[in-house]
Order: sequence, then C-alpha cells, then structure tokens
Amino acid sequence: MVGLGTNGSNGHTIDGIPLAHDAEMAWREAQGASQIGPFDYVPPMGFREYWYPGVFKKDVGAKKPVYVKMLGEDIVFFRGKAEKVHALFDWCPHRSARLSQGESEFPGTITCAYHGYTFDGKGECVAGLIDDPNTPVIGKMKAKSYPTEEHGGIVYVWMGETEPVPLEEDLPPEILDSRNHCYYHVNEWEANWTEPVNQGIDYHEAYLHRKTFNYMGGWTKPWKFKFHGLLSKDLPFFRPRIANYGGIKVTYEDEKRVCSNPVNVTYGEDFHPGVNGKWPRKRWYMFLPERRRANFSPMGAPGTSLLGIPSFAHCVELPSKIRTGSGSHKPAISLHMRWMVPITFETSRVWTYTIGPRPKTTLGRMYKYLWYVLWRKPNTITRINEWEDLVTFQRDRLRYDLPQKLST
Repeated sequence: MVGLGTNGSNGHTIDGIPLAHDAEMAWREAQGASQIGPFDYVPPMGFREYWYPGVFKKDVGAKKPVYVKMLGEDIVFFRGKAEKVHALFDWCPHRSARLSQGESEFPGTITCAYHGYTFDGKGECVAGLIDDPNTPVIGKMKAKSYPTEEHGGIVYVWMGETEPVPLEEDLPPEILDSRNHCYYHVNEWEANWTEPVNQGIDYHEAYLHRKTFNYMGGWTKPWKFKFHGLLSKDLPFFRPRIANYGGIKVTYEDEKRVCSNPVNVTYGEDFHPGVNGKWPRKRWYMFLPERRRANFSPMGAPGTSLLGIPSFAHCVELPSKIRTGSGSHKPAISLHMRWMVPITFETSRVWTYTIGPRPKTTLGRMYKYLWYVLWRKPNTITRINEWEDLVTFQRDRLRYDLPQKLST
C-alpha cells in the first residue's frame, strides 16, 4: 500500500520515501527507475588494487620509452637492467616535464629531456647530467614508480597503493595453463570501461547481433564458413535463430567472477500482442517451415570450460574482464575475453584475448593462425565488438547520468 505523508524540507513522501520537487527527479520517479546510478558502487576510473595489462614488451625499445595513460594516470615504460620493463609516473619530479620525451641515456635508466635528471627503475634520481656529479639532489628526488611483471610478452602494471599481490592472482587462469595458446588484440574505445564490462552481464546478442554469422546459422564448427554473411547483412531469407531469452541463471560464482547461462531460450518466432506481430520478422530460410522450440540449450554440448568449471555463455571477472563463451578442451573451442583498462572517464583500452587449446601439430597451428586472422578477428573482434557493440554505447550514445532498469 502506498502511503502519502510529509517530510520536512519538501513535505511529500511515499511510504516514508521523500519525493523531489525538481522536474528531473519527478521524471525519474515517473519512469519507475531506481535512483542507483552506475557509479554508486563502481569507481568511474576502475578498481585500483589490481594488475592491468600495460604494454607489449616488444614495443619498449632500448633507448626510447613508451607513454601510456592508465586509470587516469600518465605512465612511462622503459627498459631496465636484465631487460625488465619498468614504469614511472610520466611527470618528472623536478619541473614536471614529461619523462616520456626523454630517452635511456644509460642502461636501466630514463633521462628527462629538460634538465637531464636521470632515474632508475625504482624512481630514484641517480644522476643530474648537467649538475655536479655529487649534487645533493641525488638520493633526495624520486619519481613515483609502479610495480611491473611480465607474462606472455605483456607488461602488467600494479595500479594500487598497497603491496602488489602475485601477478598470477589477477591473470586469466586460462593463459596460465600450458595446454592453451592465446592471441592478443588491443584497441582504444570511446567509452567508459563499465559499459563494455556490463555486456558480460546482460544478454543482448539475439537483437544487437541478430544479423551476424553465429546468430543466423548457429553453426559451431569453424570450417562451416558463413559465406552468406560476407555477401550481405540483410539477405531477405535469413533471420536470427533466437526469439527470446526466458531468463538468466547464475551457474558459478566466487569472490572474483560470476558466470551465467540463458535459460528457457525460445528459438523460432514469438507473437508480441503489443505490436500485433511476430519476432523475428524474417523466416530462417524461405523453404523451411516455421517452428518454435523452447527450452533448447544455446551452449551446444555441455562440458567443462577452460576455467575448469561448467561451461557458460557470459562471465564477469574482477577487475574488468568479461568472457563470452567458456571454451573447452573437449571439443577444442576457444573463448573470447575482453580486459578493459580505463584511460579517461570517456575512453578505455580494450585488450582482447582469444584463448584456446594449443594445437599439437604444425599443420594444426597453421590452421589455428589462419582461423584467427581470417575469421575470428574480422568477424568477432572487428565486426561484432567494434562495429556493433561499440557504436551502440560509445561516447555521446549512452548516458550514465540517467536511471536504468533491468528487464525481467
């Protein structure tokens, strides 16, 4: 029962909850949406006490440093002793010039381009090249340093203020398995990091990706090439297989990740009385009869994922990783994982990991490489993620200051 009352400043409540006088709050209440915003429990610039991928080690030269912005902080990477890559705050503690504009004059150090102050991998000032060699500045001036570790050719950075945990605690467990192989792709998106991660929670594929290959044909074998997708996204005799999701079931949960599967999925078509029509509007194939199949698993053969837990469709993992598809050793299926690294509030760096069982033969490895270059990368990473996902929620196309509602 709704009870009206008064409350101090504005005089109106519903069941003791104060109502707002201003038009925006009134509009929000009329929409029936929660007043909880996307950043009430999630930091807009990302969780700090975690490792994040920073740069490819091969991109950091012996002389020239590399600049990267992560979680709103400017970081410079340079080669240290024994080829280890170090990371410092990019602004020199002397006069706040960019260290990334300098170079490594001496092995294991970086020298500021302005006055020649030189720092080691711990951020200690070890020389002032135009000062007296015994200048008292040495040992007193220090640049902020970031712990770094390397794995698989990638330099990871600890962005927290506490002592770093072992890198293995934050790495995807699948890439620590020697039976697996990984391909990497990096790009920058004009989107806050949270929305791409939200895609690991919601189920949008049946509509947003309704014209892409897997949702038209549903084939899971990579050799069954989806030729029709190369010809047109709007061929009149194709339509998506999935009519609606009947619900979502959490299949696994621990302190780091939540995995889920859709349940009661309806394939075929459904009638929507509000529009007096069926969806999807196009038949699967013009010569096949229409049919409706409910409670049909979209996951294919059940099994164990590359994570060692039951297979799943979506998975979200701290600090900012999502998986679509769980991968499997039997049969050999790769998984698709995105690791979002906030740059600014409106931009993110997307590290895409394609992880799967390592082929045992040279021919198998050649085939897997061609599969990635000719199929997975252009179809999933470019077409689905960047041409469909990103264009929906990129900057100025999705607002974070308005209320959001969950579907049933």
